Amino acid sequence: MTQDNEELRPARREKSREKGREKLRGDGGRKGRKGDRGEKGEKSGKGGRHRGRRLFEYGELRLLILAMIAEQPRHGYEIIKEIEDRFDGIYSPSPGVIYPAFTWLEESGFATVETDTSGRKSARITEQGQAFLTANAEAADELRQRQMPRGRRGNAPKPIVRAMDEIKAALRDRLADDTADAALVEALAERLRAAARDLLAVAPAPGAPADPAEPAEQVIIRHRHELKRRSLTVRETGYLTPHMIRMVLESDDLADFVSLGADDHIKLFFGEGDDRQMRDYTPRSYDTADRSLVVDFAVHDAGPATAWAVGARAGDTLDIGGPRGSAEIAPIFDWYLLVGDETALPAIGRKTEELGAGTQVVTLVAVPGAEDEQALVTQADHQAHWVHRPVAEAGAIAPLLDAARGLELPEGKGFVWIAAEAQVARALKTHFLTDRNHPAPYLKAAGYWIAGNAGDSDKALD
Repeated sequence: MTQDNEELRPARREKSREKGREKLRGDGGRKGRKGDRGEKGEKSGKGGRHRGRRLFEYGELRLLILAMIAEQPRHGYEIIKEIEDRFDGIYSPSPGVIYPAFTWLEESGFATVETDTSGRKSARITEQGQAFLTANAEAADELRQRQMPRGRRGNAPKPIVRAMDEIKAALRDRLADDTADAALVEALAERLRAAARDLLAVAPAPGAPADPAEPAEQVIIRHRHELKRRSLTVRETGYLTPHMIRMVLESDDLADFVSLGADDHIKLFFGEGDDRQMRDYTPRSYDTADRSLVVDFAVHDAGPATAWAVGARAGDTLDIGGPRGSAEIAPIFDWYLLVGDETALPAIGRKTEELGAGTQVVTLVAVPGAEDEQALVTQADHQAHWVHRPVAEAGAIAPLLDAARGLELPEGKGFVWIAAEAQVARALKTHFLTDRNHPAPYLKAAGYWIAGNAGDSDKALD
């Protein structure tokens, strides 16, 4: 290549990037034209829980969404939740922002949008969208790393943010089946107005102790990791139990692998092009010195991951991505309760084994039969409870919920962790928050899968 061409190259790249920005804005480069503002409400923060300076410029949220669906097809609520997690709950785009972006990406040929049997829209990137994303990779990477501007809510103390989230969660739960009850709605609204008046009128005395019901500690410690794709080789594989395959994968790419949370997830990639599918799995354990990673696969009838794991042999290859980040539970608890089904067992096993002496851990796990129980080795004081039910009843609420109702929990401050089929996890979450009055900040629940929707999950359980 000649020197002249080298000098022209940066200008060409910048021109290409500007064309990309114009296309994403959808305005031919006319920034800020009235009536054509890109994502609705982003200018003033409406449509997202953020006020003050705009977090995303015109079209940038579209590019971020495109990058996210390139990792795997996603429902709108999954995108909302992941963006909310990226900014520690301080910013969250509304459905009124996300779904018009879906429509725009589809009309531009960058994505296909499908509606599943439950009425939820899922976006999948197209070849044209992938090409556009590749051409704008630098801008997409910048968006992934963007930090929240320090505005009014950005400076809010975390206990206040958590308390606000508790209020919203309580309202959602209370109104789940009673939105048409006008008297109830007005009563709740008046309680909120009264609370607002109290906040304005009452100031705590200097040095007054904090409300013991309000946790001052940081419960979840979040870490961000460099997002990397790695190509691994199967070192060994075999059945740990009749319904669980344990696989050891290896690669020099694992030298810098990091997973700090027991329920972290990595993406496993299957297929190519339009047939590519991705699934989330928990790193059961890893050893950077040994360049190895252990993944457990729950064996069931559906999904590309199960089919691949059943047929995999030593020497086969698998591409993975992530983890993007980790969410560690702060070591401030006297006891832990870990509840889930076989899909949650890798995370439950890892957390149990990582806990140290002097900590109590209670596990409640549903598996097909006694032969599927696993012996977990830990220094913690461990009480194991197993529920047996057929694989065909994995989506049934009663087995785990009935067992949970019969549990006697330890004394002291405890953390409850739940993961199972979405409706099962939601029922368990309601039981501990409502029936047992367990503090909401001390509970984490996720729907690892959704009955009737292969490959879907509901991590937020909203």
